Formats: sequence, structure tokens, C-alpha cells
Amino acid sequence: MGSIDGAWENLDWSHGDIGEGYPHSGLLTSYIINPALTFGLSDYFNLTISKAIGTRVMDYNEVPGIAEQTTHHRDEGTDSNFSNANGGWFGDTRLLLRYLILNDGMQGNRLFIGTGLTIPSKYRLTASPFIKDENGVYPEHRHFSMSEGTYQWLGELQFFRKLTPPIIFWGVSTSIAHPISESKEGFLSPTRLDFSGTLLTQKIKFINAALGVYIQYKYSGAAQWNGIETKNSKGSVITPGFGFIWTTQNKMGIAVNVLFPKLLTGNLAMIDSQPDQKLTAYQISLGVRKTFDYIIPFLE
Repeated sequence: MGSIDGAWENLDWSHGDIGEGYPHSGLLTSYIINPALTFGLSDYFNLTISKAIGTRVMDYNEVPGIAEQTTHHRDEGTDSNFSNANGGWFGDTRLLLRYLILNDGMQGNRLFIGTGLTIPSKYRLTASPFIKDENGVYPEHRHFSMSEGTYQWLGELQFFRKLTPPIIFWGVSTSIAHPISESKEGFLSPTRLDFSGTLLTQKIKFINAALGVYIQYKYSGAAQWNGIETKNSKGSVITPGFGFIWTTQNKMGIAVNVLFPKLLTGNLAMIDSQPDQKLTAYQISLGVRKTFDYIIPFLE
């Protein structure tokens, strides 16, 4: 099976004065696609290979009377090089091997367990953005990149239940990503946990599509640079959303989703004074999936 998932996410963010004499606000926009191929290795095993491709752009709003942006608050994008960043469009590669533990058939239960590996790309930060120079000031730096630069172990558990109409499907899944070692630049990515629930209705005639309802909870532990915990790197986000799924006669599925991330704990960036923050976010995603009638000769 082949798939391409694309997401456009906007984070409208602002916070109070942190000692520079004025508040800050800006828009962090991400454009990410994830092409993937899934190979059926047997009746019980499949292997998925995926790659993140895209860019993240921070656009800070102009402050009247301020001619220059600060080292922590300025426009930046992940597609170009910077003093502490290798810029580029390619993110991490993920390998995920799944095993089908339980399958009741057309109706009933289906249970998967999976394990895998995240392989980092070279388009990452090359030095911490949180280190001051000998004069006690922050040199120019970038905060965002397409890759964290660390190899990570992946674990996954998925349970689905197929029902009769009008609710034809519901499922829950949980996953974990845990760093194996720090990057050669000294960064150790956080452990991340992800819990999600999905409910899918039968096809709605007047739109010729099924309605999907989603809820997702994500938790991020503490990250480190050179053995020092990055301030405010911990956080949790809950994301409700909904979408529509169309299927075609040639085994293609098309999904359009609208998601609304809500920050529960943590902060978007390192802010020592803990000022008031406001964060409004939304994400629009498009997914296309196609099942191929092709058998790899050596897997027959």
C-alpha cells in the first residue's frame, strides 16, 4: 500500500514582555508531507517506511518603534542554513514493523503491536539555541529544524473494532518514541507518548463520504542539550478534530481532516520569566491511500 499524508498547521502565538521592553507575537506555519510505503511481508507482518518532507516558518509580527528583531524573536525558516542549523527540506525516516495479533475478520476485533526506528536526517540544529556567549548574551541562532538529529526507538499498540452501521469502526492506539542516544551535536530528544481514539460512521449519502471523529493526546518529556535539561521542553497537547473519508472503486481512499491542538501544559519556547502566553492553533490535513495488487516475487 502507498500513502501520502500532507498537513498544514498554523500556530498563532503571543507572550508578554521578557525583559526586552515589549511583548511578542507571531505565526509558526508548518507544511509537511509524509509519503509512505507498506509492504505485506506475510499474513501477520507488515513493514512501513515513511519520510517527512517539508518546512517550518516563523513569522514574527513587527513591533512599532523597534527596528531589529532579537536573537530569540525573529523570522526564520528551516529550508536555509544558519549559524547553528543545517537547512533543508528532508526530515526523519521511520521504519515500523507491525505484527497482527488478533483478527476476527470482516467484523470484530483487530489488534496490532509494532516496533521500529527513527533515522535522523542531516537537516537539524548543530548547536544549542540556549547557550550564552562569554559576554552573557545569546548569539544569533535558530530554534526550529526538520530533524532532531537523534535515533529513536518506536513502539506501538493498536486496537480496532469493526461494527455494523451507523458506527462501522472505532479504534484506539498508543505509541512511544524514545531516544537511543544523543545526536553528535549533543542534543537528546525527549521521550514522547501518543494516545489517540478514532470513530468512523457509515457513508453519508449527501456527501458520499464517511465522517470521522478524532481525539489525540500527546506528551513530551524533557529534552537536553549537552546533558542540561532544556527549560520548558516538557509539555502536553490535546487535539480534537473531525474529517471525511472518500473511497473509490480502484481501492483508493482520500481523507480530509481539520484538527484543533490545545496546549495543556508546557510552553512553546524557553521563556525564563513565565509571562502570560496565548496560543491558537489549527491543522488541515489531506491523506491519500492506494492498495496495489502487486506481489513482490521473493515474498510469495
